[in-house]
Amino acid sequence: MRLIDRYLIREWLFPFVYCLTGFMILWIAFDLIGELDEFKDANFTIGDIFRYYWITLPEHFFVVVPVALMLSLMYAINQHARHNEFIAIRNTGVGMLRMTMPYLLVGLLLSLGMFFSNEYWLPNSLREGKVVKSSAIPSLNQQNSKDFELDVKFRNEAANRNWQIPAFNPKTGEIFGIGDKPVVISWKWDEDQPKRDLMAVSGIWEDGGWTFFNVKDYRPTEGFPEAHPIKFHEKLRMEEFDEAPVRIEGELKISPLFDKRAHKRWSVSLAEIDGYKQLHPDIALQKKAILDSQYQARLAEPLTCFIVAMIAIPFAAPSGRRNAAVGVAAGILVCLSFFIVQQMSMAFGGQFMPHLAAWTPHILFGGISAWQITKVR
Repeated sequence: MRLIDRYLIREWLFPFVYCLTGFMILWIAFDLIGELDEFKDANFTIGDIFRYYWITLPEHFFVVVPVALMLSLMYAINQHARHNEFIAIRNTGVGMLRMTMPYLLVGLLLSLGMFFSNEYWLPNSLREGKVVKSSAIPSLNQQNSKDFELDVKFRNEAANRNWQIPAFNPKTGEIFGIGDKPVVISWKWDEDQPKRDLMAVSGIWEDGGWTFFNVKDYRPTEGFPEAHPIKFHEKLRMEEFDEAPVRIEGELKISPLFDKRAHKRWSVSLAEIDGYKQLHPDIALQKKAILDSQYQARLAEPLTCFIVAMIAIPFAAPSGRRNAAVGVAAGILVCLSFFIVQQMSMAFGGQFMPHLAAWTPHILFGGISAWQITKVR
């Protein structure tokens, strides 16, 4: 790396660290204000709160990093332009594109970092944060609580069966009730019969079926559908329950994607979307379209940092401008427009043209910015 490259990156790095730290503290502070009551109910200490926000840190990167990059680039580049440093560099024979290459490289590296963070770190951190945020779980004192999913609701459409699981360990295939909340499975033999309910303290998946322990069995009497006598079982084997842990886990991870605002949250990885589609080759067309749009959005959105770098350069770099604030303000406005167009494109066209909706904002703003960089004087 040339001396000039190191100089430009160093002059950008300090404002970036300041912006990133400041915005992160501000973002967490606003979130903390809204969550204080919940932390109080869970008897959180200051150390617990710190641990929770440290675990869920990647969730904030998605919003904070592009904004911090935008402002730090605007500041650093504008400072160079105001002191005519870019003119001096270009007088040595260095072209505009080569001079701004360190900034483009920074944007690309941050985009790669965002991709790997969102793919391998964020999904797990959101699940671990949910566990930490929950109150103490006496039933799981001897277990590794970070392996558990809490408050799991799952429906088997084919069997007309609903599961409510307070604590679920997909690795071991164990399910537990928490406090006065048991594991509840409800279903009907047929439409003419009332539903049957099983309420268990715990259960485990073994030998291709579920075994439940300390079970209250609310079973309707044949010919008297309104009667629900209770039977107690210390151990109850249900071979007909074919909801394997891997199936429940897959549904648990993917179901948030079918929410209208899911594309704003990186709750699952690309590998998990691929795995779900392989396990469900006959998935409904509407759900398949949603998954395709989410997949393309997750591929395209990390490149936001690279596009932001391209947008910032032509607005902050020109020398000789009397009012530098005008260029900086215009660049910030264009960056904000890019963020808005991203969200609108996915919201209105994601399910119909996933590739076009995900990549059009990047191509449009990136292409115009690349052309503007070549015109900077």
